[in-house]
Amino acid sequence: MVDDELAEVLRSGPFDRALRVAIRARGLSLDRLHSRLRERGFEVSLSILSYWQRGRSRPERAASLAAVRELEVILSLPEYALIGLLGPPRPRGRRPEALTVLSHHEQVVVSAGRRHRVSARVVLRAAAPGVDRYVVAHPPGTRLLRTEWCRPGRGGDDGTGPLSELIFPHPLAPGETHVVEYVTAVAPADRYDRRLRDPVEQFLTQVRFTGGRLPVRCYHTWSPDASAPPGDAGELRVDAFGTAHVLDTGARPGIRGVRWEWR
Repeated sequence: MVDDELAEVLRSGPFDRALRVAIRARGLSLDRLHSRLRERGFEVSLSILSYWQRGRSRPERAASLAAVRELEVILSLPEYALIGLLGPPRPRGRRPEALTVLSHHEQVVVSAGRRHRVSARVVLRAAAPGVDRYVVAHPPGTRLLRTEWCRPGRGGDDGTGPLSELIFPHPLAPGETHVVEYVTAVAPADRYDRRLRDPVEQFLTQVRFTGGRLPVRCYHTWSPDASAPPGDAGELRVDAFGTAHVLDTGARPGIRGVRWEWR
């Protein structure tokens, strides 16, 4: 009965209830759990653990998220079973959402020995009057090559990677939609990660392998926070056209991507 409850709460959440049920299912006291974490080098106070399982606070900092990953090991849970229930960090202060991201579709062309190229199309809808730009977060080492139906504004870096400001041809009215496209070059790697700063109703990443070389394995990856490296969330099939894709509806902020392994 407890195992059935645990399986259900790991699917549906919330985080605090899942943590409580997992602790009970494994027969551990909070004191023992605290000791196990300390033995493994994770300094999380007993009161914080209590707050987490009662829903009075939740882990958000990098050290806390690392401790949650260790809790998954101690409690014999699947990887990302708990951390996947956290969602994005709570906002610090008020940040009105002026844009809704209806869809974000991108194709990553992986070529041998050269920079990979990414072509993206983003469909946006204004939720407030006067919105005239959209800020997109790129993987580290990205260079913006071209834009369509917008013009590049100020660039920047928020400590986790470059940002590009895409300016619309006119301020949008509430409910008005707009499409932007851009092309970027990304340094060669055996993975591609996209950081979503805002929720996206439909997010698609398609990777196309060129040059006649196909990977032996391909996975989609995810992390709820920029401070935690993405982990494997499932294997992807590379089809006869040399492409693999992952589609996510109702995508939360975090880091989503694809990684591959060569023979």
